[in-house]
Amino acid sequence: MNVIEKYTRAVNSSNLRDDEQHHATDVLAATALCETRLATKLFRVKYAGDATTYAALLAEWTEIVTFKSLLRTWPIEVSPKKVARLSLDHWLNDVCPVCTGTGLQLGVGHTDAACKACNGTAKRPVQVKHSVQDYVRDMVESLEAMTIQAGGEAMRKLARAMDF
Repeated sequence: MNVIEKYTRAVNSSNLRDDEQHHATDVLAATALCETRLATKLFRVKYAGDATTYAALLAEWTEIVTFKSLLRTWPIEVSPKKVARLSLDHWLNDVCPVCTGTGLQLGVGHTDAACKACNGTAKRPVQVKHSVQDYVRDMVESLEAMTIQAGGEAMRKLARAMDF
């Protein structure tokens, strides 16, 4: 079971006991202690369905995107605020609607064929105005990289805490 599955199970659990048999809080603590700045908020909004954290997440992500836009000298007509919202909204809902996240073509006799809509990635393509598409796609990739980094950090923290 990966970090995201453990996190989702823990957040949705009605029993957060922490004893010899129950370790639901371990992944929550490990995620909370991640050095990746947005990790906890990203996980809470996407994987735990916590809509109340969205505004804070968007505000923090907008700051990061604005900083990146200055470093990368984006054209003045590209709004960092708009790119931040579009990229975050896409990342939060990135499952391909055609294959519903399987990456496979649905229907009789197509079980081994890659989904044509997403090319087998199980993620929907970024669909925004052409003028901001590259910027949004780049920021979606940044969010994905942050999530992977945070998951790795959490797994390392969990592994250190385990007795082998």
